[in-house]
Amino acid sequence: MGSALRASGVVGMPMMLQSGTVVINAILAPVLIMGFGTGHPFGVMGAGLASSIAAMGGTIALGVMFNRAQGYMRLHSALRPRLDVWRRIATIGLPATGEFALIFITTAVAYWSIRGFGPQAQAGYGIGARTMQAIFVPAMAVAFATGPIAGQNFGARHAQRVRDTFRHAAVMGAGIMLTLTLFCQVSPHTLVKPFSSDPAVIDVATEFLRIASWNFVAVGLTFCCSGMFQALGDNRPALISSGSRLLTYVVPAIWLAGQPWASLRDFWYLSLASITVQALFSYMLLRHQLHHKLKLFGAA
Repeated sequence: MGSALRASGVVGMPMMLQSGTVVINAILAPVLIMGFGTGHPFGVMGAGLASSIAAMGGTIALGVMFNRAQGYMRLHSALRPRLDVWRRIATIGLPATGEFALIFITTAVAYWSIRGFGPQAQAGYGIGARTMQAIFVPAMAVAFATGPIAGQNFGARHAQRVRDTFRHAAVMGAGIMLTLTLFCQVSPHTLVKPFSSDPAVIDVATEFLRIASWNFVAVGLTFCCSGMFQALGDNRPALISSGSRLLTYVVPAIWLAGQPWASLRDFWYLSLASITVQALFSYMLLRHQLHHKLKLFGAA
């Protein structure tokens, strides 16, 4: 539903709903993981439960708002299968599904690898990660708009406009992310204090944000590249670049978890390096895709 709305030009409402789910998740995470206010900590299961509750709420809200947000499409009960459309959707969509599977794997490994540091570390990581997702919303909005705009120009065979769309989106995304980086370097505790009063949790979340913020510009570039892959009708490069994290993050994190000298900071720096490599890989793949597909329009 979110993708359909973005394709029809409605970007703001899906982003607002997604932001709401992130906030709900960040609020519920310390409550369910550590039992704040309830006295019943669930540990890692609480992190999953918080995510599930937030996602369910976002899905319901999106379903309610879908017909009200635009006039091109309608959700109704008389949807009949159209296999030709299904095949087109699967061709483009299955690689994106693989991306989400890889995100699940890396997230699961992140929680598993720091389990030895206690529930405060897991709660702090959960708050820091969800807070980071929330502040990514402006850059994600730019990236999500990149796909429809570049896709329309690609369909109209305007090669230079496709390139210009990526260039402007990358610059805008980098500017937004650089601002967020500076804020997280100066005052990361301001972002996490509303979600926990435990000093240990706040310390973990603050340190995570301060280190992770150095890859914000790289994350913004990855977002823009993913939007361009969608516009070009081929999500396989996005899947390949995401898959690179299996080698640059998952395997080293599993090894690092078994080392007695490892600290939480080591895992944050490992993630920083992994995401930077992914961004560079995505950019290289996008340059290849642009050259290969746009040369058909007479543009090298």
